[in-house]
Amino acid sequence: MATVTTPSGTGKVFLQPTATMTATNENYVNAITANAGELHKRDVSEKLIKRYGDQGITGLLELMGSKAPTTQTTFEHYEETFRHNDIVVQFDTANQVEAGDTVTTTMTVQSEAIHDTKNPVRVGDILLFEDGTQIYVQTITSTHVFEVFPLTSSGWVTSHSASTDYTAAIIGNAFPEGSAQPEGLTPRIHEYENKVMIMKESFEVTGTEATNVVYVKVDNEKMGSGYLWYLKGEADTYKRFMDYSEIMMVIGEQASNTALVSSSNSVSLDGSSYTLDTLRGTEGLIPFIANKGQSMDLGSASITMSDFDAIVKSLDKYRGAKEYALYAGINLSLDVDDLLASQGAYAAGGANYGTFQNNKNMALNLGFNSFSRGGYTFHKKTYDLFNHPKLLGTAGSNYPGYGLCIPMDMQKDAKSGDKIPSLRIRYKAANGYSRDMEHWLTGSAVLKNKTNTEDVLKSHYRCERGFEGFAPNRYMLIKKS
Repeated sequence: MATVTTPSGTGKVFLQPTATMTATNENYVNAITANAGELHKRDVSEKLIKRYGDQGITGLLELMGSKAPTTQTTFEHYEETFRHNDIVVQFDTANQVEAGDTVTTTMTVQSEAIHDTKNPVRVGDILLFEDGTQIYVQTITSTHVFEVFPLTSSGWVTSHSASTDYTAAIIGNAFPEGSAQPEGLTPRIHEYENKVMIMKESFEVTGTEATNVVYVKVDNEKMGSGYLWYLKGEADTYKRFMDYSEIMMVIGEQASNTALVSSSNSVSLDGSSYTLDTLRGTEGLIPFIANKGQSMDLGSASITMSDFDAIVKSLDKYRGAKEYALYAGINLSLDVDDLLASQGAYAAGGANYGTFQNNKNMALNLGFNSFSRGGYTFHKKTYDLFNHPKLLGTAGSNYPGYGLCIPMDMQKDAKSGDKIPSLRIRYKAANGYSRDMEHWLTGSAVLKNKTNTEDVLKSHYRCERGFEGFAPNRYMLIKKS
């Protein structure tokens, strides 16, 4: 006798007639399928909503800098120093100087290690102290040690203590009749050195998923638009790669920990092991300013006009530019807005827009607000990187209170004579091969020209870049906690 099999299983649902006459409702239709609601056509907007805006953080380096190749992993340049220099000295313990003293005084230089075995002062030099006293260098005793007399019979203007730092400027010299010439001075220079670092990013998708159509339309700058979700993943990969590059150029540090950068340490990638002895980092913009430039720490206080005056005075002292870009985190940016609003400093006639072809609208379209103080013009822009809640603006971070005063004039390359911005990106390149930005595709899916038999599409990004800044004395880092 034949067996009757009752239809069952989760693939299809077979309906039985209802026992009562009722209106068919949504719940009834939803129950027809194993996955509720699939029989009803869904109303899905094809536009993918940008919940957090475009999330872009790049912009500083693109607006401010330029690019130049380097054939080495380490790149260098030299910068001239002041033609005239002050020195920091201490008085010998045996010769504390009292006001009115006219005796010989022994001094030791405290801050001139750059001179190595050379004394920064010479016999015959006249030094000016903070109190207005002029002294004459009579004898060079030893390296960095010399003896002086007050130039006038009235002696020192004020008393001086031993083991205390005092600043003096070398303002000239004087010699007796018939004397020989003094020893010559060698020009002083500063050497700048930084490195390029290797950054990478990847994305991959199977051939099956690459052909799955979705409801939302995706825009991809490199691969076009369409209803394919992998386009979103690839676009995010590219933007994330560019974001990481900007972050490293701004806050990156050189890998100097010898315990880390060692042939005994390694990382595993794609089944292979690689030692870390060639691991490098680059000194970014903020460490560049913090280590070599000027800075102002506001603590938790809001910035005041007195603070701005101090910034202007310090920039002027160290030969700053007449125009500055002020990239500010949201906390500092709001404080500046409040301060300037109270002063009426955003008035139309209060700024010079030379960097933007003297066009106020151009500056505003790029997100800058400009104001002037003491002959210096600041073009302020809120810098999204400092505020990003998943990057530098995480909870408890101080970066939303940071500000970067970047000179907007051009510097002259001593080797080529070319005019270059105050900062730029260096990238490895030689013989027509550039590692500034590399992008390539591999796999056997999607691609017309297959590279292997693997049923995937892989998107690869790579660069080898480093930050280069010029004349750090002309920069200012503002920090608010």
